[in-house]
Amino acid sequence: MKVVQTVALVCASFAIAAAATAQDKAAGKSTQVAAKAVPAVVAALPTLPVAGPEQLLAASQAYVGAYDCEFKQTLNVTKHQVEGYVVVTFSSKAYTMKPVRSSTGAVRLEEVGNGPMLMVQIPTKSMLMDTVKGRRIVDACLHEEQVREARADTGGNALGMNLAGQVDTSCAKGKC
Repeated sequence: MKVVQTVALVCASFAIAAAATAQDKAAGKSTQVAAKAVPAVVAALPTLPVAGPEQLLAASQAYVGAYDCEFKQTLNVTKHQVEGYVVVTFSSKAYTMKPVRSSTGAVRLEEVGNGPMLMVQIPTKSMLMDTVKGRRIVDACLHEEQVREARADTGGNALGMNLAGQVDTSCAKGKC
């Protein structure tokens, strides 16, 4: 009887070992498939050049965080893992962007790789645009800093432009 139990135990051990080996082989194949897929994804990502001092300055001036936009839409700007770049997330899509300062003081977030997306941040609002189609994707986006700026703004218009001393708007108010 002991011999029969021992033989049964050995056979069961071989069956369990064979099943485990089959699982390991199946897992190995899926890992190999995933390993082959990863280089394809990595190859599709844009190669980001090292950010220069001007780009780093622009990145430090970009508003990072959550934005509330028109029509109850939201977008989010986060720092990219590569210093000097940001990621703009809107409508389940993420765009890697390069911050650029403009001569007007606005911060432009330009999609890397000549993509069509552009985000413009001015003191009291931001907007995301598709430059190929020539239209705004979402407008009137406000970061908490922009909300504070809009409340503090007393001499300019709703966009934070034409602040006191920049442009004479007295004739526009009928005081010529």
